[in-house]
Amino acid sequence: FQLAMEWFTVKPLRRSTSTALLSFCLSLNSLFLFLLQVCTRGYFLSEQNKCLPCNCKGHADYCEDITGVCIDCKDHSTGDFCEMCEDGYMLAPSLDGRHTCKPCACPLSVPSNNFAVHCDRGSAILRCKCQEGYAGHFCERCAPGYYGNPMAIGNSCKRCDCNGNSDPNLIFNECHNVTGHCQHCWGNTAGANCERCAPGYYGDAISAKDCRECDCESGHCDMHTGECLPEAAVVNLCNISCDECIWHLIGDLRLSNKTLDQLRVSVLNISTGAAANDRLKYYNYTAHRLQVQYIYFSCLPVCFLFSRDLRKSDANGFVQRAISAANVYNNIVKYLDDANVTSLTTLNLSLRADDGIFTQWHLLQFPHVCIMFKSLSSCLSVRFAVDNLNVLVPELLDKLKVVEEKKPVNNVTTNILRIRELIAQARSVARKVQVSMKFDGQSSVEVHPHTNLEDLKTVTSISLFIRVDPDKDPIEDRFILYLGDRNGRKDYMGLAIKNDNLVYVYNLGGEDVEIPLGSKPVSQWPPVFNYIKVERLGRHGKLFLTVPSQSSTDEQKFIQKGEALGSDSLFDIDPKDIVFFVGGVPADVRLPPPLSLAPFVGCIELASLNNDVISLYNFKETHKMDVVASTPCPRYKLAFSQSRITSYLFDGTGYALINNIERRGKFGVVTRFDIAVRTVANDGVLFLMVNADKFFLLELKNGFLRLMYDFGFSSGPILMESNVPKLQINDARYHEVSVIYHQSKKVILLVDKSHVKSMENQKTTLPFSDIYIGGAPSDILKSRPELSSVVGLRGCVKGFQFQKKDFNLLEEPGTIGISSGCPEESFMSHKAYFSGESYLGSTAKISPFSTFEGGFNFRTLQPGGLMFYHNEGSNEFTISLDNGAVVLNARGTKVKSHKKQYNDGRNHFLVASINNQKYSLVVDDKDKQEKKRPQSAATSSSGPNLKTFYFGGSPHSSFKNFTGCISYAYINRQDRDIEPEDFQRYTEKVQTSLQDCPVERPPAALLSKYRENTSRPKQSQSRKVKLKEDMPSLPLGLMGLKSDDEEPSEADVTPCYLSSSPRATRQAYHYGGTANSRQQYTELPESLSERSHFSLSLKTQSSFGLIFYVSDEQEDNFMALFLAHGKLIYTFNVADQRVKIKSHEKYNDGKWHDVIFIRDGNMGRLIIDGLTVLEDRAQGSNLSWHVSSPLYVGGVPPGRALKNIQRNSAYSFTGCVKNLQLDGQWLSSTAETFGVTPCFEGISEEGTYFSEEGGYVILDDTFKLGLRFELVVEVRPRVASGVLLHVHTSEKDYLTMYMHQGTVMVLVNNGVREFFTQVSPQQGLCTGSWHKITVIRDASVVQLDVDSEVNHVVGPLSPSSADITSPVFIGGAPAPLLIPEMKAYVGCMRNLTINKSQVSLSKAALVSGAVSVGSCPAA
Repeated sequence: FQLAMEWFTVKPLRRSTSTALLSFCLSLNSLFLFLLQVCTRGYFLSEQNKCLPCNCKGHADYCEDITGVCIDCKDHSTGDFCEMCEDGYMLAPSLDGRHTCKPCACPLSVPSNNFAVHCDRGSAILRCKCQEGYAGHFCERCAPGYYGNPMAIGNSCKRCDCNGNSDPNLIFNECHNVTGHCQHCWGNTAGANCERCAPGYYGDAISAKDCRECDCESGHCDMHTGECLPEAAVVNLCNISCDECIWHLIGDLRLSNKTLDQLRVSVLNISTGAAANDRLKYYNYTAHRLQVQYIYFSCLPVCFLFSRDLRKSDANGFVQRAISAANVYNNIVKYLDDANVTSLTTLNLSLRADDGIFTQWHLLQFPHVCIMFKSLSSCLSVRFAVDNLNVLVPELLDKLKVVEEKKPVNNVTTNILRIRELIAQARSVARKVQVSMKFDGQSSVEVHPHTNLEDLKTVTSISLFIRVDPDKDPIEDRFILYLGDRNGRKDYMGLAIKNDNLVYVYNLGGEDVEIPLGSKPVSQWPPVFNYIKVERLGRHGKLFLTVPSQSSTDEQKFIQKGEALGSDSLFDIDPKDIVFFVGGVPADVRLPPPLSLAPFVGCIELASLNNDVISLYNFKETHKMDVVASTPCPRYKLAFSQSRITSYLFDGTGYALINNIERRGKFGVVTRFDIAVRTVANDGVLFLMVNADKFFLLELKNGFLRLMYDFGFSSGPILMESNVPKLQINDARYHEVSVIYHQSKKVILLVDKSHVKSMENQKTTLPFSDIYIGGAPSDILKSRPELSSVVGLRGCVKGFQFQKKDFNLLEEPGTIGISSGCPEESFMSHKAYFSGESYLGSTAKISPFSTFEGGFNFRTLQPGGLMFYHNEGSNEFTISLDNGAVVLNARGTKVKSHKKQYNDGRNHFLVASINNQKYSLVVDDKDKQEKKRPQSAATSSSGPNLKTFYFGGSPHSSFKNFTGCISYAYINRQDRDIEPEDFQRYTEKVQTSLQDCPVERPPAALLSKYRENTSRPKQSQSRKVKLKEDMPSLPLGLMGLKSDDEEPSEADVTPCYLSSSPRATRQAYHYGGTANSRQQYTELPESLSERSHFSLSLKTQSSFGLIFYVSDEQEDNFMALFLAHGKLIYTFNVADQRVKIKSHEKYNDGKWHDVIFIRDGNMGRLIIDGLTVLEDRAQGSNLSWHVSSPLYVGGVPPGRALKNIQRNSAYSFTGCVKNLQLDGQWLSSTAETFGVTPCFEGISEEGTYFSEEGGYVILDDTFKLGLRFELVVEVRPRVASGVLLHVHTSEKDYLTMYMHQGTVMVLVNNGVREFFTQVSPQQGLCTGSWHKITVIRDASVVQLDVDSEVNHVVGPLSPSSADITSPVFIGGAPAPLLIPEMKAYVGCMRNLTINKSQVSLSKAALVSGAVSVGSCPAA
């Protein structure tokens, strides 16, 4: 009655008392009736007095009888009806209408890494409310004051522990947010946890907190007692951390950067007032202070460590403040960008600064133009600034050189790898310092040689500026430069002044070639910089000289040609011994006789090496070079016609950054950007503005302009793209591109001042202040998934305007890694990649059937292909690969290379020539073949008219087109000097890539062979093999031998020397070797259609290949993870849209990488190594998406995935995968395995490995073992018994080669009866050595040879025997085909030949089970 009384007391009596009592009595009566009704467990009584099932969504077993409120909700659900999820979980609807509560993906959807207090999904976007200590949209990082890596499974954020010694002025960030190492130690403390006194101090840092300064003359004392020490105590730096050492490095570099930055700004802002001189004197003083600081490095076995000697500097003050940071990880990127890159860039900019400084300095040489300046003080200030910077250039580059030479070890931290990446970028910037050095006749500079030595072998080109002053220094024989062997014994090239002539010298293994330029003696050169270029293509050399005019804009150009005698064409250099010296050489370097001359006197500025910008300031070492005493000569850079148009060269790695763009113009109702671009690249950013989550991007995509921007729009980014021809601008011509943004109307795109495309605007102002030109830092591009695939521009920018205001990009403080000028070579294509269906065609005046010389590099993995083609009617001139050999064919006369393995994926250079006496073919300078010219070919069919020729294939030839790369080709055109062919100018370009020439290594080799082999149907795959139903219990040949199931005594058998279980990574599997290596999983959870969270670890060196794939039967819905050019790509479809996430970095470095790929409806996320997070999503929501089993790992069956994945990535990758999990759970055991083995550790060797898990190979039907054959194979067993080969035609017609306890047997049944032969080699088979086995069959005679021990048997004649093609099984066979006593072979196998034809197991019809084709564990 309590319920009734409560009702009565809270119900106000607003009517008469009788009415109220009547109402109460009626209610009480209803209550009695209500309580009399009792429902069974799992039901409740409704208002209609009916028992209804509890509405608990399947998450509770029963509810309250009256209210229906669920009791004890399970599965992390909560609420009256279990309709909500507990904190940290979110609803995930299922197909049956019920819902489940899954951990918030904050950041990962596994319980150990779910750090959300609450999460929900609004407008298809996951929103996380993080627990204390976590931050980020998805709780993916630690909050200030905490450290850890929430993105790594099992990791979490912990509170910083700095023993109360952190900087009290800082609120947060008292430790590194990943490692936890304290970075703001206070009170003269140091260490990872501020647990000890800093160097030079002693005391108790933890309890008493009384670290005091050492009172010692040496400045060093015991850190605990204060006892004086003669020198600093050595601290085991491995006990602190690599990251703390990194911060020491950052601090020192940051100090260098700070001073250099001040110097740069000072130089750029030099006024003509007298105060400039005083200001530069002060910066000169501060620059010299850097000389008292040293950075030295030590590389220990465990850590890649950096340490410092700060002399008597206050370790807790000056330096500690320098390494302070608000966020450690972010500042590793930021500070190293500043210290390692900007320092060199500022230097570069300061020294060239609009070329104006040097223009002014140049004019300073002539008193009559100094009136251009308002005071002489300014002119002198410029000189002082340059002197200061000349001191700092070698110092900083020397520090970078020391760091660069350190080799990272396996456990090096991500931060150190980032440092090396940035230092590599700094080196790139150093190569672009366009400043000369002055040589005094004793000095020399050793420059870093070209990184791609393969290219140098075929073509070598060096350009430079040289200034001599004949009036001051009489012209004598002088050395200029040398590129070659340190001892001067091998091939080399060089430049010198001899007999008043500029002389180009080179040697390719025969006689020295000297090309003197006699048309312009050096004594007649003006005392300014002259442009020189030396070039060698094969055995042909050229020397160019350009002399600027002092009185006009005209130039004098001179050229001289030469060629080496003989057939040698390659510059044979050893990467270990190559040196590149300029101006002179040290005493311990020996020059070849033609260059053994006095060192150079004058100024030299390097320009390019093989068309890559290079600088003397990118030196290895200098010798007797005093850049302070001998200041660089000024160069008036507008003296040459190619430099008179202000332009900037972008090489894909640098960018220009304009900060505070509104200082020159304001964003208005109408905002305009103009940029003039010249490029041949397919992709590249033109300009980019970023502000937090907002961005505005104009880029090239597949050659077409594309505009994309997002200011936080609810519908996602706005995209303006089209395949309108006017939008395609990668044609090597300048195009003026304009973007007009009208904030209340439209966005308009103009090309060459013509309207091309426009679209309605979202009526939003542009929320930006900075703009990047031609590229952007990697952390900016990684900040948004839409920007992750953006690449830097390769090409030239002639000008950039904002609101019609010009900007000099080289003067902008944030500019990194670009240079002035726009050389024509940047738009030439000397390399081409052919896919097997492509070719290039052009015309030239050539006479290939009478007089011809042509050469080119080629690289392929295919044994055949047409590389060069020309025809005149029925007469054909071709250069091709045929079964791995190079063949020159002229009118049916063929010259074939001796070697037949040129399809090895390496670069090879061929030269084909025809003259009146012979046809000649030379490959790699070693394989030289020739034939005498036939009498019938003595006369030419036509003269040197315009004729058509093709590279890579032909539309007219029946020969298969070439697959691979052709580069640096040349032919002896009658109307042009020999020079590299520019494929960009060819009129016919069919499906050819002129941008990239990818390095093809396995698995690409195996895939190519597989595709070639599977171009015809394989009958052996579809043929049904009749299985034996009634096999004899034991073959006759095995009757006298023990079964493997018996336990042999030590006297019977000796264990194999090699273990049957080589050392392998736990739970890791190796894929590859064949195109369809894979594992198949059939049990897929139903939730996969809604969301999935896959995680795995990956190790590979493959550039291409499929890692993961699942789809429906028609492959309309799919999800895949694959490699393309070494980068990871995660993709899936959402209806007819695709989500595609591509990593910015390459991960085919042979190291383990942790990969997580998540699909949640229309959103995808790719997480690599717990730090790189990339995300993308498609439009729309609640779209149906279903896939079916099987799920493929490592590859797919033939023909599958090609619908959704690019062809070169749709085949198996070569590498290892471990720890494959779905939603934090291991996948169930595999249903089928094809060519997958454990991931073995240690070194490997060539061969095919049959692992102890069992497997076999079925040869393709081009190989058959009939009544007559000869088979040879080499084996290296790891077990004493196993099937080596089995051929099965019928129950009473088969052949088996089998090892049994160290004896090799061949067992044959020809339908009459069974017979066998056997050999037991004296040394045994289990010694760990290779053994050669030969089987010869001639009808009923079978001979067996094992390591030259021979036996044979003569079986009965069988008149009914016929040569029937049957499947050939290697290493084992399906169980029904073998007797139970026969086991699969375990071990390595190689060099299998049948009837003297090599068998490639990568072309096999089927590889089943644990078989690794291509490699075997060596130990």
